[in-house]
Amino acid sequence: MKKYILFILLLVPLGPVFAQELQVGVIERPPFAFQTESGEWSGFSVELAKKLATEAGYTVTHVPFTVFSKMINSIRSGQTDFAAANISITSEREEFLDFSQPLYESGLQILIPKDSGATSLWSVVWESGIFLFIFGAFVILMIVAHLVWFFERGGNAKHDYFRDEYFGGLWDAFWWAFIVVTMGGFENERPENYIGRVIAVFWVLASLFFISTLTAKITTALTISELQTGIESYEDLRGKKVGAPEGTTISSFLDKQNIPYKKYTDFTEVLVDLENGSLEAGVGGAAVSQYYAATEGVGKVITAGSVFARDNIGFAFPEDSPYFEELNALLIQAKEDGTYESLRQKYFGK
Repeated sequence: MKKYILFILLLVPLGPVFAQELQVGVIERPPFAFQTESGEWSGFSVELAKKLATEAGYTVTHVPFTVFSKMINSIRSGQTDFAAANISITSEREEFLDFSQPLYESGLQILIPKDSGATSLWSVVWESGIFLFIFGAFVILMIVAHLVWFFERGGNAKHDYFRDEYFGGLWDAFWWAFIVVTMGGFENERPENYIGRVIAVFWVLASLFFISTLTAKITTALTISELQTGIESYEDLRGKKVGAPEGTTISSFLDKQNIPYKKYTDFTEVLVDLENGSLEAGVGGAAVSQYYAATEGVGKVITAGSVFARDNIGFAFPEDSPYFEELNALLIQAKEDGTYESLRQKYFGK
């Protein structure tokens, strides 16, 4: 009996050596899944999947794919135990796959080349109402100039800056009002008449509002000229050269909306043609697209419009997977104990 007990005790430390290996499908989709310089797979979904599998007593072997639809098919056929990437949870896929609890809320996002489709500065300035605002300010300036000249004319002994004749005196008053509004004051002369001084106080206060408002309008116009793309929603994709990966929720959405697009085997190919000018727009997963635009795509592409066709991302399992219930329960536990949140903040921030 002692020999049997000793034999069993010797086997216990070897348990982890014989831990069951899970085949986990992955595809390059930063920040959910990506391959590091050392060749290891990392990312939000990959790291979370490994934590859950390790806690359940399994080891993980990553099975890389370059085509998203092939990864989905490998899960469906049971060639991989589950997949960790940016897999959208859809009713269509639910017919032949089992999905975990949602990992991340996403959707679809449009990307365009950075320098394409930008609205001209002239049109933005025109539409901003700056010219109308300046014209209105000019009219008020002329009224103020007339009032100042009217009350300051008459050969006031204290000064002779505002001439008595209409055109000369009006020019003097106009120049005074213009310098006040642009420079904040006029050192040479000031109104001496009490009514003229009241008008001067009004004009100084009004000039503060004018300058601050004009500055804000110009700043906004310049910002908009950099950001406007002519694409505000997926409806604006009609008539443009659009690219999207086939066999995905992206292509499915575009098909349902009857939006023509060029089909690619993978989203990375869309990015290549987007950057070399072959495409006017590309459609991808929101989180992946936004992450790319903020990292490797800086100076090459920008996002256009807001996120649409919102959905959730999760782990995908074959139907009746023996690992589904166990790993899904551990995922719920990770959300409760803070493990999930700390990992989410690591890749997406607070």
